[in-house]
Amino acid sequence: MGIAHLSADELSALIDGELRAQAELRARLHIGECVSCSAKYAEGMRLDEALREPLAVGCDEIVDLLSAAVDGEANQVDQAIVRNHLAGCESCERRSQAWASMAAEIRSLPRLTPSARVDLAIRDLVERPDARQTWRVRGTGVRAFIAVAAAAIVVAVGLMPGPELPVGYNTPGTTERTLVAGVQQIVLNPRNNTLYVLDPNGAAVDARDPGTNFVKTRIAVGGRPTALALNESANTILVLDAERKRVTEIDAVTNTVTSATTVAVTGTPTSISVGASATQILVGTTSSGQSNSTGGGALAVLDSSTKHLETVRETSIAPALVVPDQQTGRTALVSAQTTTLVDSSYNVVATVPGGVSATFSRQSDNLAVLSAAGADSVVTFAGTNAPSALSLRGEPRAITSLPDGGFLVLVTTGGGSRVSKITRDGTLAGSVDLAVPGGDLVYDGATNLFAVASGGRVDMAQIPTEVSSVATPRPTGSNPASPSPSGTPATSPSASPSPTAQPSASPAIALTSATTGPSGVAKARQLSADLYSYPLPAGVEPLIVATHGSRLWFVDSRNGIDVFDTKTSEYYGIGKLDGGARVSYLAAGSEYVFAVDTTSGQIDVVSSVQERVVLTYPMSALANVETVAVGPDDRLWLALRNAPYLLVFDPKLGRMDSLYLAGARVAALTVDAKGRVVYADDLRGAVGMFDPATNHLYEVAFHKRGTTTALVSDADATLWLGTTTGEIYAVAGTNVTLSVSLQRPVTTLVTDQRGRAWYLAPSRPGAGGFGFGPADGSQAARPVPGPAAGLAFNAVGWAFLGDPRGAVYIALPADER
Repeated sequence: MGIAHLSADELSALIDGELRAQAELRARLHIGECVSCSAKYAEGMRLDEALREPLAVGCDEIVDLLSAAVDGEANQVDQAIVRNHLAGCESCERRSQAWASMAAEIRSLPRLTPSARVDLAIRDLVERPDARQTWRVRGTGVRAFIAVAAAAIVVAVGLMPGPELPVGYNTPGTTERTLVAGVQQIVLNPRNNTLYVLDPNGAAVDARDPGTNFVKTRIAVGGRPTALALNESANTILVLDAERKRVTEIDAVTNTVTSATTVAVTGTPTSISVGASATQILVGTTSSGQSNSTGGGALAVLDSSTKHLETVRETSIAPALVVPDQQTGRTALVSAQTTTLVDSSYNVVATVPGGVSATFSRQSDNLAVLSAAGADSVVTFAGTNAPSALSLRGEPRAITSLPDGGFLVLVTTGGGSRVSKITRDGTLAGSVDLAVPGGDLVYDGATNLFAVASGGRVDMAQIPTEVSSVATPRPTGSNPASPSPSGTPATSPSASPSPTAQPSASPAIALTSATTGPSGVAKARQLSADLYSYPLPAGVEPLIVATHGSRLWFVDSRNGIDVFDTKTSEYYGIGKLDGGARVSYLAAGSEYVFAVDTTSGQIDVVSSVQERVVLTYPMSALANVETVAVGPDDRLWLALRNAPYLLVFDPKLGRMDSLYLAGARVAALTVDAKGRVVYADDLRGAVGMFDPATNHLYEVAFHKRGTTTALVSDADATLWLGTTTGEIYAVAGTNVTLSVSLQRPVTTLVTDQRGRAWYLAPSRPGAGGFGFGPADGSQAARPVPGPAAGLAFNAVGWAFLGDPRGAVYIALPADER
């Protein structure tokens, strides 16, 4: 059978960096052995480099590109052209410095938000029908003129009397979102991409990053704040203090308090929201002496600019929540017994069942009300062609609408909570369990994430998609022993589907008894002065290898799980997986080994103590796994292809959670000794670190050729990164150093018994076999004569490598030769 050469498309994709990590690794391994494909690849690289050389342009042609570069709007190609020109042109270099200085001065000017009248005036100027010329301008000089002129307009128009903002007017550029839900503890402001979370006990509001949940700043408001609302048009956050009858306003540009106004109403304020017209603030109140759920109440209407009380509308119910509908101008006044629907003039038009929360659909005139039904919940729908009521397990907390016309519902379940997706036709589509006992719920359409808040604590997760995503372990076998957990696992930063049974319930696969092979290096075949080959039983060929401590775990050609103990040089056959299992990734921790099958979408969990499979976790999303890693707490981290989040599986709880990574696309993963998750993002050119203990996310810009194939963190917390093009980099803080250039793919990075980083890679073309050596390049690579998979070290420094032909290499240290 002839050699299967790389196709032209594969070579092109390899040169352009468009192959997936595994495909690129296979391609580069082939190039290392094939003279024909290696020559074609070299020629393609020379052509690619020639095409990437920046064009030479003159001073007249460079002006627009230079302006864009100063303003930060030039792409990488344009930036290269500008740098190439400035290197040989002093005149344009001086011009660039002058423009950059002017831009810095403009940016240092105070940031002002123009009034609504200015917005209207600018809109009228832009939209004049008799405008006869369209101006296309670029350049810092023109931008400076526009900035100064705009500042003058703001001052002039601000001093002139102008028309009042018409009712129903929304400033251009705003987007429709559910502004507040449930007990009003959290709102999402799309204008500055910030979550605002109420902390009643701390008398403060936290401004958080919605991607990482990181607290940007803490805004003290005093008193005992009880509810939040967003005025997206004014770009402000409103905070209600029911006891003091006070409305505090926060400027979302500076995240500082700008005003605090006492609301002159009788009774007790219960909720706050911004009216459908955005020019009014609505405060629901109980009548004097009445509770929140019985008797009458009132709706106080305030001017959103002055906070002056415009009118008070008496109501037959005491509204615990006021929910405006930006689409129709209607408002729902929600109490425990009755929900009253009023029009834009606040006249009653309908009544529906009461509840604890309500929201309007974004695709119809339907209103969804979340109510208690004994110890559980019910969602009641009202409107044209409204679906039938839907019952849910758990106590009701909050409901919010989705862009597709569906809804998200939050209920509490024991010590945690559950978020369920409801379709537009009232069908349950999926659920996600979270650790936080939720009080309020908000959805971010930009990321498809939701956040649950309670008492200042926030949990975030991906929106559920379908009922089948709620996975349950497959019990088979009989009377298994339960694994022995060590300690209580930490709460995950966010959650996704979890099984209903614990992993100790029953094994997923009945395993054969362990068989012990010959032990001792004395029975191994000596290949050289310091290298031995330990033969494995017939048919046992290490194809996929994972290491932890003194053990090499591997999947063999018979679909079996095996282990080689480097302390005793003993082999054990643990047992076979299901006949149809196709393991793509193997990862080992201190107590568990994980075999990830991306074809069937399941994880087989092996207890290293009991030496048998104790759990099978099915999940369809595993088909898109890009890379995996295990932390010191034995949780398995998985990165999905082209997804901006990680999955984390806890074998002790049998639960899968998720973590949003603020847009990162992970190509490789590792977890350091402190449990911090380190990743490489080849698409965005960065390496990042997420610390689950603090919820902090850090990134460092990192550009290289090739795709990341391996990561490891050594004893000094230095990150070592290997690539398909053979480079090994050391990343210490923000410092990145090229340590070794092998000119062939790095297949593995591990640490030895002292915490020192080592690599495994194919030998140079023509030499055959593989080689391993220190990642810092301090020693030459030590060769092995054939293919190798995995690398591990025992306590005395012996190296062990799997031989896919049916053996284990054992390499003695240099001083034991």
